[in-house]
Amino acid sequence: MNRDERIAELARRIRAHTPTDGRFGTSIDGVDLFRASEPSPIRCVIYHPCVIIVAQGSKTGSVGGEIFKYSPARYLVLPVSLPIDAQIVHASQRTPFLSFSVRVDPSTVADILAETMPADAPAPQAVRGIAVSETTEELLDAAGRLLACLDSEADARVLAPQIRRELLYRVLQGPQGGLLRGVGTRDARLNQVSRALQLIHAEYGRALDVAELARAAHMSPSTFFDAFRAVTSHSPLQYLKEVRLTRARQIMIWEGASAKRAAAEVGYRSATQFSREFKRRFGRPPAQERAWAIETGESASARPY
Repeated sequence: MNRDERIAELARRIRAHTPTDGRFGTSIDGVDLFRASEPSPIRCVIYHPCVIIVAQGSKTGSVGGEIFKYSPARYLVLPVSLPIDAQIVHASQRTPFLSFSVRVDPSTVADILAETMPADAPAPQAVRGIAVSETTEELLDAAGRLLACLDSEADARVLAPQIRRELLYRVLQGPQGGLLRGVGTRDARLNQVSRALQLIHAEYGRALDVAELARAAHMSPSTFFDAFRAVTSHSPLQYLKEVRLTRARQIMIWEGASAKRAAAEVGYRSATQFSREFKRRFGRPPAQERAWAIETGESASARPY
């Protein structure tokens, strides 16, 4: 099977398991499918650690002003949680955008590294927490066998965990292997920053400062500040604000909550400050943003992957 045939087979399998547009969980732990039948406006969504492989169509993601395009020729590697301005660029009823994501589990990455990397290998330095690379034949082969497991409950239970591990191994062997190694290596800067990111995403509703985040990362505040900016393109407090505003937007649109409730849930005590910062980030005040999102068909099931 050549490269084009492998990609076409991936598209066929994703389409078979996505009866409508939206995001679908699967019987394989950590694997989700996504389908969209039309291009989308730019939407900010918090992505969690994953590898995303596209079988049809194309999409862009923007972090810190840098644009990443992923398509059947290029897969995306995201070893840490990041708010991303994402947009589906190419999709139609006849040829929908089709993709699937594989969760990145640091413990699995660490286990693979323990078997494949020398014990004295240097820890990767802090790098941007997102990248795209050319999709290889080996990666497409593993992806095809992984999605084939969706046709059998026994295969999904017995074979899929090993193939999912193989897929992450293929990424580790590729151009972005250093990026993925960073999250699985305990003393790597990316791994340290990821601990602070986990704290932010778990407790964004309370007051957090740089000193507490640096302690979570086991780094000095100055070293942490520089490493955090390298990974996320934001300062720690800018990132915290980004997470709060993005999460508030999701609460309003995906859960139907009022702006007042959303603001309170993400830690804002002043409704005026929330409205001002929300408009500065998204270009519309909360009520208008919610109306626009509903009008353009955004929902929890359609969050992008």
